[in-house]
Amino acid sequence: MKRLDRYIFMEFFKLLLLTTAGFITIFILVDLFENMDNLVKFHVSMSASILFFLYRIPFIIGQVAPIAVLLSVLLSVGMLSMSGEMTAIRASGVRLLRVFVPIIIAGFLISLSVIFINEYFTPLGLKQTEAFKVRWFGKSSRGSFGGKGLWIKTKDSIINIRHLRPGENRIEGITIYKIEKPFRLVKRIDAKKGRWRGGKWLVTEAVVRDFSADGGAVETKVNKMELTNIAPPKELSDTEQGHMSLTMGELRRLTKILEDEGYETYRYRTDLYARIAFPFISFIMVLLGIPFPLRGARSGGIASGIGLCIIIAFSYWVVFALSTSLGAGGVLPPIVAATFPDLLFLSTALYLLAHVKE
Repeated sequence: MKRLDRYIFMEFFKLLLLTTAGFITIFILVDLFENMDNLVKFHVSMSASILFFLYRIPFIIGQVAPIAVLLSVLLSVGMLSMSGEMTAIRASGVRLLRVFVPIIIAGFLISLSVIFINEYFTPLGLKQTEAFKVRWFGKSSRGSFGGKGLWIKTKDSIINIRHLRPGENRIEGITIYKIEKPFRLVKRIDAKKGRWRGGKWLVTEAVVRDFSADGGAVETKVNKMELTNIAPPKELSDTEQGHMSLTMGELRRLTKILEDEGYETYRYRTDLYARIAFPFISFIMVLLGIPFPLRGARSGGIASGIGLCIIIAFSYWVVFALSTSLGAGGVLPPIVAATFPDLLFLSTALYLLAHVKE
């Protein structure tokens, strides 16, 4: 069995390398066409351009891993069936599902690897990508996400926004530190909520603390105040996705801070749970991909395998996007929204496996 295990695993692994490389190449080509105008316009050097796309690879791997795994399983098992090797294995008395244990274990390890990449490499790559755009494309920096939300640095102030709702024209948990050179805090402004009205950010019930040079402080409550140096809602839409560059630990801390301060955290909690649930779809895709080629030992082929792969992958992404949207909106509990697609496709895979004819 060890020789058979190695053979099955190597057939799957070779296809996995090819399909992953192929999907990464397609992904990068799409990125290249989208950014070609800027690369030429701003005279970005070849080495810098290569680095830009290398920064994207960890993120791309996390996105293409499920479909690459599924296609590799469909093709490897399908080719074994078409070549008659599955018939020989049946004749030798070996249980079919036992044959695919190496692929199942590989799928589980791939899911763990994607979680590791998403935690330690993807956030760094996304930050480097954003820094690249600021440096080479002249894109203005809207701030950076950290363990306490969005941070914006201006000439004379540091602004912290705990929660962004650009789609609703709102920001929450605002703290502004007014700085005087060389580096002395002269004023702090705290406000619970801000709303975009009349082309500007307005807050109500703000607390203003003025600090004197000797360390004294005077507190004043203001009923209405205009905030400056904060981008309008449309420009904040890109910044709203800044939490994607946080590690799970940072996102967990941000979520806890927001909850302790009384803000709703459906979107962040859904994203946090989805960072575990989504990578495990690679393992589920292995279970889901095994039964289909076995249903017809000599039917189908590469074309049918690719077509089936597209249908299954598209179906999962539709369900996942819908479920997580409901979770982010508070319609479903975040943990249910993140895990429901996996549970649905896992139950389907187990049902199909149970009906595989030995």
